[in-house]
Parts: sequence; C-alpha cells; structure tokens
Amino acid sequence: MIQAYNHFLVEYSSRLSSHSSAHKQKELRDVYTRIVSMNRHSAWYKLDLSKEKRFYSLTLKDSALTLSERLTALSDVFQKPSAVQSVRSSDSASVTASLLDRSANSFAEPVAIRVRSLAQPQVNEGQFLRSNGEGPAPASYHFTVQSDAESYEFSYNISSSSTNRELMTKLTDFINKSSVSIRACVEDSPDQEFSRIVLTSSETGVPDGESQIFHLTDSKEQAAGLVSWFGLDRVAQQPSNAVFSVNGKKYSNMRNDFVLNRSLTVHLKQIPYGEVILSPETGGNQVEKALGDFLDSYNTMIGLTRNGPAGNRRSARLQSELNHVFSSGLEELNLAGIRRREDFTLISDPESLRSPETQSRLRALFEEPDGLLAQLSRKMQDIALNPMEYVDKIIIAYPNLSKSGFSNPYSTSIYSGMMFNSYC
Repeated sequence: MIQAYNHFLVEYSSRLSSHSSAHKQKELRDVYTRIVSMNRHSAWYKLDLSKEKRFYSLTLKDSALTLSERLTALSDVFQKPSAVQSVRSSDSASVTASLLDRSANSFAEPVAIRVRSLAQPQVNEGQFLRSNGEGPAPASYHFTVQSDAESYEFSYNISSSSTNRELMTKLTDFINKSSVSIRACVEDSPDQEFSRIVLTSSETGVPDGESQIFHLTDSKEQAAGLVSWFGLDRVAQQPSNAVFSVNGKKYSNMRNDFVLNRSLTVHLKQIPYGEVILSPETGGNQVEKALGDFLDSYNTMIGLTRNGPAGNRRSARLQSELNHVFSSGLEELNLAGIRRREDFTLISDPESLRSPETQSRLRALFEEPDGLLAQLSRKMQDIALNPMEYVDKIIIAYPNLSKSGFSNPYSTSIYSGMMFNSYC
C-alpha cells in the first residue's frame, strides 16, 4: 500500500509524518463509525478514473491529512503558551545560551551577563630558527610534557641530518598524534626565512594551584634536547579564566561555557561593549512558525481547487465549501492577524502576531468547540475519508435508507483500490 501510495504521489510533495498521525484506539473506532455512516447514506456512482483524477483525489486526501495535522500542531502550541521554548540574546555575537531541559526549566526571568575577560589557553612560542639551517644532530631525544597531573614521556629519534623546518614539521605531527591535549603547528616568518613551533593547550583556564596548563622539559640525561633547541618551553601567553558577572554578581570560570541555575548553558564568545541580556522566549515564535505551516497547507488546498482535472466541476464545490467555512469568521481572522486575499488564500501579519492581544484572539479560535477552526478540522476529516466526493461522477442508484444497517463497505475506499489496479 505504501509503495503504491508513493508511486502516485511522486509528482507531489510527500506528506510530513507527525505524532498526530498515530491515532488512538478510540479515534480509530470513531473513524470507522463515520465511514459506516457515510457509506450507508451514499449513492452508487459510476466514475471515470482517469490518471488526472486519480492524482487529484490522492493529492486531495494527502493535503487534507497534512492540513489536519498542522491544525493540531498549532493547537498544541497554545496548550502551554508560557513554556520556555528557547533563549534570546541581545548580542548573540558575544553571548549565547541554550536550555538544558525544556520540560523542567526554571529560566523565567531575563539575566544580565557582563563579560570582563574570556578564558584563554596557554600558548608556547618557540624561538625562530633559520628554516633551511641544519637541525639537531641525529640521535635519540627524550622530553617530558607535564599536563593535568599527568606526565607524558616522549622519545623522538632523528636518524639523519635534516633542516630545522623539516624537523619542526615532523615533530609537530608527532605531538599532534599523541594523546596529550596540546595542538602543535609550525609558524613561518613573513619572509619565509625563519620558522618556529607554536604549542597551544586544548583546554583553557588556570588549574587549581598551578600557573600553567603544561610544562615541557628535556630529559636530564641530555645536555641539549629538542625542548631547548626549539625553545618549546617559552610561554608566550599564560592561561587565564573567564571573568564575568551575572546580575551584578562576579564569577570566574576555567572555560567559556558554564551552566547557570541548572537551567541554561551559557556560551561566552567575545567581550561585548556592555551587558548582554538573555531572555526566555515562550511560544510566541513557535506560534508564528506553526501558523505559517498551517497557512501554507491551507493555501495548497485552495490551489487544488483551481488546478483540478480538466472539466472536473466538483472542484469548484470544494472551494465553495471552504469559503463557506470562513465566510462567517473573516472578522475573527482579521483580528487574529490573518486576512483572506482575493484569490481566497490566507496570509498572516508577522508584526501583528507578536502582539499578546493578537495571540490571545488567535488562541480563542481554537478554544471554541464549534468555532471557525473546529469546523475546518471536521471538513478536513470528511475530505480525508472520502476525497472522491470532489470528483465528477454519475449517479446509478440512490441509497435504500429503508433498510437499517445496510452499508456499502467499499464505496468511500475506491481510491485505495484504484491505486492497486494501476500499480500492479
């Protein structure tokens, strides 16, 4: 069935699956009851199932299901209008933040962050040596890297004479392939005549009781080793902690990322000119996105009424029914930031949607049990159950309503049968 369905929808946008597609047992029973009732009152028809009409009916069903899902998604957004969905920064180039847990979040009030300094790594810059000068004599060299209470012993063997630049390249590759948290690179002078090794710690901040993150020393058994030859123990930048204040209270941290009030992960990127305000964002933006998805789906449905199979007069009936649903609620839509254009499509005003008053009116459209959007939802359910209602057909026999319990079990399911007939 799925293969057949995808086969016929290859020229159309595939339907987005969502949680609302998974119906509960009671919902499925309600759908079955509606199908039985609909079949019981349906006449017998003769259909001209051309390829265009098959495409049209299947796409119509798909669009109705998508529109119904997006109506549900928009309604779900209003269920928890005060839930924090994201964090907005007044200067995202300097400070950003993300929620730790949306389901249990205590971030309800704006937070003021002032950054004094960022956490910095340790940087050792070796001495510049002539690039094509002869390097250390061939021998086996040993040196130690002390980092985070761990001691790493390195043994590097130089088998033949090489230039300083060649040895620097090999030594930095050797260090980078090790497990020590140091990044090594070779830096050349502007005239390419001289080169040096630069070592940068992967971590930032000052360890407790220490002034540096790592130390390099030659083996005591060697009078002159690689550390002294290349000047690898020359500290050019001392590590430092991030210094910042939160709502006026000063803090220090070894990293530029920290957890605030067990609710936010704050990321310090650069030093801003002043305070950066981190504000909770509720469902406002979510409403705008969900409403946009709903309007796109509705406008797609309207497009189907204008681009149905050639000569199919019942396409106009679908447009008439949709217009009837909205005819009595145009004023409500306008107050909720939605207006209908001349081609009967709907468009929203983004600026108006950011107003709490407009969102309140939009929410009211969902709360009315027999309101505008409730009627539209029921209409989409009807279309999804029987899209063949909007395909031209000839009545063969009217239903015999005198016989209670009589139903035509396949009359509204003809579109599923026609998929297999043409697919096989």
